[in-house]
Amino acid sequence: MKAAVNTKGESGSTLTIQDVADPIAGPNEILIGVKAVGLNRADLARGIANPDKPAANIAGIEMTGDVIAVGPGVTNFSVGDRVMSMAGKSYAEKCVADASVAMKIPGNLDYVTAAAIPTFFSTAHDAIVTNGEFRKGDAVLIQGVTAGVGIAMVQVAKAMGASVVAGTSRDAEKLSRIKHFGLDIAILSGHDKTAEVCMDATARRGMNVIIDNVGKGVLADNFDAAAIKGRIVSVGRLAGKMDEIDLDKLALKRLKLIGVTFRTRSSEEKAEITRRLVADLGYLFVSGAIHPPVDRTFPFDEALAAQEYMRSNKHIGKIVLTL
Repeated sequence: MKAAVNTKGESGSTLTIQDVADPIAGPNEILIGVKAVGLNRADLARGIANPDKPAANIAGIEMTGDVIAVGPGVTNFSVGDRVMSMAGKSYAEKCVADASVAMKIPGNLDYVTAAAIPTFFSTAHDAIVTNGEFRKGDAVLIQGVTAGVGIAMVQVAKAMGASVVAGTSRDAEKLSRIKHFGLDIAILSGHDKTAEVCMDATARRGMNVIIDNVGKGVLADNFDAAAIKGRIVSVGRLAGKMDEIDLDKLALKRLKLIGVTFRTRSSEEKAEITRRLVADLGYLFVSGAIHPPVDRTFPFDEALAAQEYMRSNKHIGKIVLTL
């Protein structure tokens, strides 16, 4: 099969299309004929696990496609099912996925649109609802809202009953483009005073849940914008991973500062995230009330160009490779 493999280039790591052996579904896994691949910033790291084994270096962490084989112990999927899933080594014509993490694609969605669901919405729901301890009526702030996952976070917060959803970005044009996804308050970073805007929008109570996709430079604003007993969930670190904490504000407001990542989660934990996502939002994907954001598609053979487009930060929503 064809696969996009992380390799060493003249000026660092790169991506090349190579022929590699087909994968085989193991216990509790499904083998998928890939139709579309969702790109993620993690793909840009281009880790090279074993230079001598191309199959070990296939890129990607999510895709959609058709089940073409099921491994021992799989009872929730059958050959022919259309599925979407987080799955390693997904930049390929075939890949395997954990059957407990995969989801069936609603009949109203095509493969490309569904490719914007697994990572974006699992991350968003887990951050806001599970770790952010969201309750209906909470006010939500999303730092870095114009990232694709930020758009998913807006939709999750609104679907779960947020009283107000605010979001920050340094790009005014992008902020204006995502209002139709449900963003109530657009905050232009570097121009607007984030904490003051949030306090004004909540009758000085502050934001109950703050999702931070930015990292360095916004922690002080998060503390100032938070309500008493607010929950601040650190998801991304696009601006850097180091910042300073005002321990007095942390204590006086009795805040929770929570870190999340998929990289240290067990298969059981990932399965539980999928279960909760489907339970809370599955029907909204079916009804079309939630719109997975897709920015642009690239043919599979142009995987490197797609990654470079992602690196340019021009996109809003998911970049998708099509096979």
